[in-house]
Amino acid sequence: MTFKKAVEDTPHLSGRFQVGLQALRTEDKPHIVAENTRKLTGSVDVDTALQKIEPAANRWDFGIAYQHDNRKAEVIYWTELHTASDSQVKVVIKKALWLLGWLKAGGKKLAAFENDIVWVSSGATTFQLSGPERKQMAQAGLQHVGSRLRIHKNR
Repeated sequence: MTFKKAVEDTPHLSGRFQVGLQALRTEDKPHIVAENTRKLTGSVDVDTALQKIEPAANRWDFGIAYQHDNRKAEVIYWTELHTASDSQVKVVIKKALWLLGWLKAGGKKLAAFENDIVWVSSGATTFQLSGPERKQMAQAGLQHVGSRLRIHKNR
């Protein structure tokens, strides 16, 4: 199954698939750097798509699919572009936990893909993780990648 088909078959995401990085806001696109932009197969704005049905939730931002040279299937980079300050660490962890729960429920077809859950700083990074926060991020599979998500041709 392709990322596009999985998005179209997912409740509340049907019709939301975009080619390349088109689902991202203009200000967010510079934070994603792909070694081969033609391998960016698509994206989806999960936050906007699910806002009406989960208005109070800490929703995740985007799913970005990339076809690596050394993978048969696309890899999804679940990407949260968010302020990286001490006061926001717990918020992003909540968002990651929401994403994991959603993937087990409504996003099952998308959960089948190899993926990374990444937090990209939308501004300066000014946080220091405490032991419990570091553990919570690890348990959620959440990685902070700095101000740019760099996607290489090979994984």
